[in-house]
Amino acid sequence: MKVGTDAVLLGALAESGKASAILDIGTGCGVIALIMAQRNPHAKVDALEIDAASAKVAAENFGISPWSDRLRVFGTSAQEFARTSQHTYGCIVSNPPYFRHSLKSPSETRNMARHADTLPFDELAMAVAALLTPDGTFTAILPCPEADDFIATAKKQNLFCQKEILVFSKPQGTPLRKVFVLGQKNAATPAVSQLAIYESSGKYSEQYRSLTADLYLWEK
Repeated sequence: MKVGTDAVLLGALAESGKASAILDIGTGCGVIALIMAQRNPHAKVDALEIDAASAKVAAENFGISPWSDRLRVFGTSAQEFARTSQHTYGCIVSNPPYFRHSLKSPSETRNMARHADTLPFDELAMAVAALLTPDGTFTAILPCPEADDFIATAKKQNLFCQKEILVFSKPQGTPLRKVFVLGQKNAATPAVSQLAIYESSGKYSEQYRSLTADLYLWEK
């Protein structure tokens, strides 16, 4: 799976606070975990990846990074990790699979990355609830309808939406993604903001360039 804009956005927008331990669920090649390690120099970052080949790639990427001493990958599912781990995390992030009723690829690896069969929303919410510290936050990115479904599901685990960021391709368009922050504190009204990736001209917006300035090799 290629590094996509969703992963970069999640890493750039994730609420980490002063968390000393961060968990990335479904790390793939490890890009989100790497961003979290880069942006949180005092935190240790664990990553979960159920696909063995992807976990191996993530471990290799962690090993050659400047933050290798603070990164580790576990080749297991979120459900199993939540059942067996003694660790809790002040910050959990995930770019979860969300296809639920669509045609599958011949590639099983691609299916696990994109289809929610192995990580249904209710089981992800239960895992997050088990692994999150009482004052911790869970940040994820999903298409808007799926994000609303997950937010509703998470309430059953006493995880409540505290912030939403609507992501647009261009201004005045329809939001394509929602980055949302959940926690155990029940916010009466979540804070809502917007982000446009491109200007109307098709160039990357200044807002997006500023947000990702330390992640991309932008031309000056």
